[in-house]
Amino acid sequence: MPSQLQELVNCWMAWGGVDAALGPDATALAAGFDDDAVRPGASPGALAGWENRHGFRLPAGLRAWLLLSDGLHRRAPLIHPISAIGPMILFAPMDELHIQPESWFELGNPNVETVCIDLAYRWPGGGCPIFASGDEAAGTKPRIIARSFEEWFLKLLAEGGREYWLDPDFAAFGNPWEAHRRFTPPPELPGPLRPFTAAVGPLVWAGVDEREIAARTGLTHDDVEAIIRHLQHVPPNLASP
Repeated sequence: MPSQLQELVNCWMAWGGVDAALGPDATALAAGFDDDAVRPGASPGALAGWENRHGFRLPAGLRAWLLLSDGLHRRAPLIHPISAIGPMILFAPMDELHIQPESWFELGNPNVETVCIDLAYRWPGGGCPIFASGDEAAGTKPRIIARSFEEWFLKLLAEGGREYWLDPDFAAFGNPWEAHRRFTPPPELPGPLRPFTAAVGPLVWAGVDEREIAARTGLTHDDVEAIIRHLQHVPPNLASP
């Protein structure tokens, strides 16, 4: 008799038109997950409320799974319930990133590294990319581990829920910040703030704290953050207008 997880996965694949041949083996699911892996589904209203609150639309595959099961658990949350999906916390530095994009959300927290999703763009030929946050203490770097939620989810299920992206031979798809900067335009900068980029840019590249930049320029903290979000999309030698 199929487990509840198997039944929900079958339903999820049917909803999304996923080829049944790509589905996980029942043995892998049974070995990797117990009866507490799934939860009652989230309501459409809860998902709509999340999207309205954060300003980003959930990808279809993730939305469909959350409607079937509000999360996925294996000793720890591989996928958070919708109420716990929120802005990620950066645990490892990334070159030339000063303020993380507002589109980065923590999707799950299975172990040392969190699993995150970038809702700002679609990977060419894929969907919203999934990336591991990295962990400076553990010596791991942020890296894209799947080109869509569906790709990650199917592989995760096939592997019985284990963190396959920690395998020594796993080939990642690049740095999440570099990809974000490549595939999304710089955030719009209000006209009145544009003259300040020439003064703020060198301070940012020199590592001056945002509060100190605000004090030196007379700008508000929000204004400084808006300028930094814009400038960090541009290489430092091209940052001046």
